[in-house]
Amino acid sequence: MTDLVGIDAGGTLIKTVHLKEGEYNYKIFPLNDINEVVTWLKDHHPKSKLKITGGKQSVLAKLVENEVELVPEFEATTNGVRAILERSNLTLPDDYLLVNVGTGTSIHSVHCKSAERLGGTGVGGGMLLGLSYLLTGRTDFSEITQLAAKGERNGIDLKVNDIYEGASPIDGDLTASNFGFIDRIKQQEVKDEDVLACLIGMISESILMMAIPFTKTISTSTIVFIGSTFQSNPLLKQQFERIEELFDINANFPPHGQFSGAVGALLYCSH
Repeated sequence: MTDLVGIDAGGTLIKTVHLKEGEYNYKIFPLNDINEVVTWLKDHHPKSKLKITGGKQSVLAKLVENEVELVPEFEATTNGVRAILERSNLTLPDDYLLVNVGTGTSIHSVHCKSAERLGGTGVGGGMLLGLSYLLTGRTDFSEITQLAAKGERNGIDLKVNDIYEGASPIDGDLTASNFGFIDRIKQQEVKDEDVLACLIGMISESILMMAIPFTKTISTSTIVFIGSTFQSNPLLKQQFERIEELFDINANFPPHGQFSGAVGALLYCSH
């Protein structure tokens, strides 16, 4: 039997999965270290067939000496999610919304035997890295997410309560304007951790406001969130979990969800 490695070569990260003794073995490399991926494959999987998906699949395919099969990205992602869910303790209905937050964000409706891409946005992990650098000069993802988890959004984000002095027609804790509390911003020293917390808040809210209407379109209350942007990012996950109480949504975060593309590529059978 041919030894296989599934690879998701994305716009920011390269994720790999190898099935050994019935268990998935996962690895992540920054896209900038693509030559390290090539060396790792040569050292550890010199004779394996590589099944590659993702936006940089052709770039990686040209660098390796292995046999290569290119796999359609959206099909790999949705099939990989199904496989990961089967190995998790999550019990979901046949129909749900899939929100994949990677470099950008892609939204799919998933049914028991089919899937359809509904839309997407450039708001995602790439925006988080880019705006973090422009606003704070920081580029390390782990440092950004750890700082953001310590930050406060009050005083930078304008909330509904900051506008309404009397009764508010909607939840007063909702954001009225991201980075919109300009009067207070000008009066105080703004800390990097607060700016980053507000940035993650803006990204999460923007994605959610795009995704939630699709749940009405496909008549589901279940959303599955995957993607590398959730890795070591407790604040982003916390923001997404808030929708459960605000919008009567069932939010799910399957373990190893960021490897859905790589797993789907590994399991892909060409028609």
